[in-house]
Amino acid sequence: MAEKYPVITLCGSTRFRKEFETAQKQLTLQGCIVISVGLFGYTGDSEVWENMDEGTKTQTKMMLDDMHKSKIDMADEIFVINPGGYIGESTWSEICYTSMLGKNIRYMEPIKSNEVAEMVQSHISRAEELAIRQLDELHHSNGYYNSADYVSFKFKKETIYDPWLKENSQGVPFAWQLHDNQDIAVDPFKYYGKIKTARFIEDIIMKHGIM
Repeated sequence: MAEKYPVITLCGSTRFRKEFETAQKQLTLQGCIVISVGLFGYTGDSEVWENMDEGTKTQTKMMLDDMHKSKIDMADEIFVINPGGYIGESTWSEICYTSMLGKNIRYMEPIKSNEVAEMVQSHISRAEELAIRQLDELHHSNGYYNSADYVSFKFKKETIYDPWLKENSQGVPFAWQLHDNQDIAVDPFKYYGKIKTARFIEDIIMKHGIM
């Protein structure tokens, strides 16, 4: 017996521990391989919040958020735990990330059909603004900056701080003003790929916020 079992990653607030456990059991019995969270920060696993200051995230929380995106990469689809329709910031990030990858999304409780599309578009637009801003800051830093303060990824040995521009244009003077220039600007999803682009968008959104 060597069946192909669908892989589903569970997403949602860790305050819903019982709902996570119920969904994991039900989906497993339906013949799915279920990937869940590793820690329940809101229901007992205090390690998530250790050394957390107001307005900041712990290294553990950031690692867990990043790790969950990798769990989504492994899955065929996600199942969102949203009792009462509740969807928090981190879960919205995971939903948008999954949508940008073109993977299926299921919900414990249904949401409006256009809600995800609108949220994804707002994340993309905001991320483009933030990419322009950080490239502007880098060009004015005269080389004195901490790379950890910026969101980026590697592509053809180049560091990409603004995926709406080609890799060889990241250092062009005033490149951040050229998003409409067909010689420099690109569709990041087509040029850099869905995973790199979607991860960049959600990383920069989670770092700076949607507003």
